[in-house]
Amino acid sequence: MLAGLMASGGGGGTAGSAGTTLDSAAGQRVTQVKSTRNSRNAAKKGNEREAWDRMALRKIRNEIQHGDLHCAAQSYGEVQEFFLRHPCKRLQQRLFPLADDQGNVIAVSIMWVTMPSRADATKLKRVEDTYGTGDVTPVGTQLLGLGDVRFTGRYYASRRTGSQLVITETEPLHGQPSDSVLNDVASIANLLPAP
Repeated sequence: MLAGLMASGGGGGTAGSAGTTLDSAAGQRVTQVKSTRNSRNAAKKGNEREAWDRMALRKIRNEIQHGDLHCAAQSYGEVQEFFLRHPCKRLQQRLFPLADDQGNVIAVSIMWVTMPSRADATKLKRVEDTYGTGDVTPVGTQLLGLGDVRFTGRYYASRRTGSQLVITETEPLHGQPSDSVLNDVASIANLLPAP
């Protein structure tokens, strides 16, 4: 009987610890969701610094901007084939690294593709949003001074506004930022205004 009570008491402590751990993880996720929502709102208003501050991130190097790139030359796969049939009017890019206090570093690429029409932008979005069909490739990743960055499309967001498609990707450079943080950063950066 005493052994049963001791086992029951020990089991309760373990269950309590597991419950506390789950409660803590759930609380952290709720906090991250709230931070992400607040960051998105700041990005929509064009307040980039506030957006990253709310995610506890900061820019660690100057960014690379290109204002007049050629879509077909900066793409590959079906995306490039699309541009050869439907040339874009303009391609702008921003590329920059973000870091947190744990030493994680994230590369962020934002591309603004302006097409001749809303219909062309919608068709481009369909091709671009399909994983494995190619991509618009960022220029100058080596210039960030953080090594060669290969954007895989795993952490990705896009949105179409009128005849413009905004394509955002993130990749981990150092440390181990979580998948949810990488996806959240892509979704926030996707809302920033064009340069």
